[in-house]
Amino acid sequence: MARTKLLQDKHLWNAIPEMAADRENGHPLAAEDLASQIQDFIIAQNLSEGARLPSERDLAKMFGTSRPTVSQAIRILVVKGLIQSRRGSGSYVTRRPQESLAASVNLMLDLDRDSVHHLNDLRLWLETMGIVEAVERGTDAEIAAGEAALELLKESTGDISAWMSADTEFHSTLVRASHNPYLSSIFESVHTTLIEYEYRVWVDKGTVPKWLRKTEAAAVTAIHEPILQAFKNRDAEAGKIAVLHHHYVMAQHLIASHSE
Repeated sequence: MARTKLLQDKHLWNAIPEMAADRENGHPLAAEDLASQIQDFIIAQNLSEGARLPSERDLAKMFGTSRPTVSQAIRILVVKGLIQSRRGSGSYVTRRPQESLAASVNLMLDLDRDSVHHLNDLRLWLETMGIVEAVERGTDAEIAAGEAALELLKESTGDISAWMSADTEFHSTLVRASHNPYLSSIFESVHTTLIEYEYRVWVDKGTVPKWLRKTEAAAVTAIHEPILQAFKNRDAEAGKIAVLHHHYVMAQHLIASHSE
């Protein structure tokens, strides 16, 4: 069944060469334009959540551009929340109902960049409420999903796109266990907007900050594990402390990295 779906998705992408042929010769696509074309294609074809994109090499051939340009376009779509990058596996379509909400939050931040600390506080409050409710309402299956998300996070250090996707998945998985779709949608919208703002410099350069390199994997994981452990132990107070500690440590990482 999975192979059938993959073949169907591949067949849909065969229309890309015709689209690329319509472009004027001698004008290679910029990464932003390529990201827009891939996004438009996903929407036009109504690709389902979990649909796998062709490899970066294949996309470069389809669009008549370079692999670095494709890599940059994929990072842009990861930031927008349309694509999930999985280290060693590829890129997949994600469909989130909060996309329009995220666009509104992003617009507010664009209009007032100095308000980013307010948005960061809101993310902290939303995640704190999410973990408290998850402790009360979450299921064993959702704990297992959190464990899988943490493993994915561990594997993603060293790759900025994969880590952004994995980090979003980890925190969102735990907040979704609150069983409040409005809370989880608002949280994901705020988180997506902030991660775009916070990581834009590395996305643009295609680089990885020092604290996110492979050699720092244990330290990065260590600030996430206590949140999951509190969920597993059904300990709301420990969850609050773990979320606050994560919030503080990540803020220090970002401040230090952006001042380098």
